[in-house]
Amino acid sequence: MWSCSLKEFMIKKNTIPLKKQVINGIAWRGSTDVLQQVLQIGFTIILARLLTKGDFGLVAMALIVNRFVKALTNIGFGTAIIQSQTVSKGQISAIFYIQLTLNFGLTLIIYFGSGFAALFFEEPDLTPLIRALSLVVFLQTFQFPNILLRKNMDFKKFSLAEINSMVISNVIAIIMALIGFGVWALVWRLLIQRILFGALSFYFGKWLPTKPEFKGIKPLFKFGLDMLGGNIVYFFAENMIGLLTGRFLGKETMGLFNIAYNLAIVPASKIQSVLTSVLTPGFSKIQNNIEEFRTNYCKALRYTSLFFIPFMIMLMAISTNLIATIYGQKWFGAGQLLLVLSIVGLLRGLSHILRSAIITKGKSRIIFIATIVELLSSLPFMYFLMPNNGINGLIIGYLLGAISGWIYITINFNKIIQLRFSVFFSIKKALFISVIIFILVYSINFLQFQHFIALSIQLFLGLILFIILLRYVEKEMFFGALSKLKFVKKK
Repeated sequence: MWSCSLKEFMIKKNTIPLKKQVINGIAWRGSTDVLQQVLQIGFTIILARLLTKGDFGLVAMALIVNRFVKALTNIGFGTAIIQSQTVSKGQISAIFYIQLTLNFGLTLIIYFGSGFAALFFEEPDLTPLIRALSLVVFLQTFQFPNILLRKNMDFKKFSLAEINSMVISNVIAIIMALIGFGVWALVWRLLIQRILFGALSFYFGKWLPTKPEFKGIKPLFKFGLDMLGGNIVYFFAENMIGLLTGRFLGKETMGLFNIAYNLAIVPASKIQSVLTSVLTPGFSKIQNNIEEFRTNYCKALRYTSLFFIPFMIMLMAISTNLIATIYGQKWFGAGQLLLVLSIVGLLRGLSHILRSAIITKGKSRIIFIATIVELLSSLPFMYFLMPNNGINGLIIGYLLGAISGWIYITINFNKIIQLRFSVFFSIKKALFISVIIFILVYSINFLQFQHFIALSIQLFLGLILFIILLRYVEKEMFFGALSKLKFVKKK
């Protein structure tokens, strides 16, 4: 059933230009992730109003354990299937059964080992939360058909499955939070979202596993293991600061950090999910044509950076007023953390764009080494700076690690596409726009305005500056977009 439908699908798909497939994919994935981000921020705002900083810190500790579990289960088989142009339906089914077995085993390990995590954080209340969240690992297995949707660049169905499960689970969780379920509202949100996402994945994917074919999956397995190593090390590179904060600085500091972390680092994760989902299968088709690959990837980096870099720089400039206005005065300390973490988010987002090119070329080991470089660069500074500087010392080390990882990824990206300084030339216009926006928007902080008024002025000023500067540095793209909008409006 699957092979027949895939053949029919690919015949139709081959008649659509690759450029159009990529643009449509980015449009669907981008709009879906923006909506998800809005929902997540809204849900976090409600929790921040209902819970204390200590309660919120407890939630963050449980979620770190969940992210660790996700790193252990994200072996990279999905990326291997997408990257491969020769994988058979039997091999895909074999990978599904391997993933199912691994996830079931890990669920049991996490459930019975939950007490160790609670002991590490010195928080006994974490044990039942972690046990409940262990089910998320097993439920992740049933999102497997989404790999095929992504491979076939059918992002419409993928996005519909994701956004529907996101909306329903958030609505239920918000209701539970309002009637007093507290931290368990977040736990049930995750469980409900995974159940719905898995069910909708099979519905939209129209795929069922067949007889497994283990012969010939060694290259896929090796690629997946390289990705697993990178994912595990990347977890520590990304979350070591959270582990140390929760363990040594307490729940309240962890709560402040988590608010800033979600605003600064999550957008970078969204960049990763959108571009890896779309660009990897799209550019895999032209991976052997170095000239076409280089031209199109640099163009994708250029256009993405024109929006992503100014957005993250704008987040830096408005950080303190944003936190105080949206989350309340009790969270004001998170604003100072957000200022620096936004730089980390910026570097991570740009790294993710380059990583998708490296993965497309099958160089997963570079990703693994990059995460080691990042972790080893940050840990010594965190260790020496935390005793005297607390959370600020940890963030400095975290930033230095992100810078090191970015440099390593950039060097290897330039080697892969065989063009020196390609990254700089691709993002230089975005950097020019961002520097001007930051200087003028951040200067509003020195005026004696209330947080809400200052934030409103900053947002308006930032938007006007972005439009003016975008028109100046990218006239062709700017007027091209306007002409399309006018055309759509007339129609």
